[in-house]
Amino acid sequence: MPENLTPQPWWAAVIGGLLFTIPWLIGFGASSSKATIASQQEEIDRLNARVDNLEAREKVNLELIEELRAQNVLLREALGKGTPETTS
Repeated sequence: MPENLTPQPWWAAVIGGLLFTIPWLIGFGASSSKATIASQQEEIDRLNARVDNLEAREKVNLELIEELRAQNVLLREALGKGTPETTS
């Protein structure tokens, strides 16, 4: 075997370092990804709760608008003015 291809101690260190470093980097990336996914899931849950709250408020507001419109019609009739469509 030529002398330049003879295994050297530093080769073993480099190969061992690579064999250790690559799985460690993969594991680090996986744990980081899991943490990111968990935080994004929490953010999604928070936003979903906020959307549900806004939808509930929208429903209440629409009911109030309908009630105010009905009262408005009654007040116009009571004042004798009729609805805007009949006075124009």
